[in-house]
Amino acid sequence: MAGFRFSLEKVRSYKASLEEQLKMQLAAARRRQEEEEGRLAYYRQLRTCREAPRGELRADDLLQEAALLEALDGRILHQEEKVARARLAVEEKRDCVQTVMRERKVLDRLRDRQLAAYLYEQAREEQKQIDDAAAVRFQSCFGK
Repeated sequence: MAGFRFSLEKVRSYKASLEEQLKMQLAAARRRQEEEEGRLAYYRQLRTCREAPRGELRADDLLQEAALLEALDGRILHQEEKVARARLAVEEKRDCVQTVMRERKVLDRLRDRQLAAYLYEQAREEQKQIDDAAAVRFQSCFGK
C-alpha cells in the first residue's frame, strides 16, 4: 500500500504561508498604529501643556499664541485621522488573517480525516495479512 498523500497539500501549504505573511503584515500595521497613536498623544500633551498667557501681553503675542494653538489643533485633528486610518488598516489585516486561518484549518481537518481513514485502511490490511498467515499456519499444523 502506497504512503499517505494529501491531495490538497499544495493548497494547504499555500494557505499556511499566506497566513504567515498576513500575520507579519498585521504586526507591521499594529506598529504603525502604535506610532500614530504615540504622535497623537504627543500633540495632545503639547496642547495641554500650553500655559494660558498671564499678565499683560501685546497683541502680537496673543496672536502668535492663538496661531500656535490653532496649528496644534490642526495637527491633532490631522493625527486623529491618521490614527483612524491606521486602526482601519489593522482591522482589515486582522480580518484577512482570520479568513485565511479558517480556510487553512478546514484543510487541516480534512487532511486529518483523510489520514485517519488511510491509517484505518492500513491497519485493516495488516490485520487481513495476519489472519491469512494464521489460517495458513493452522492449515499446515491441523489440516489434511
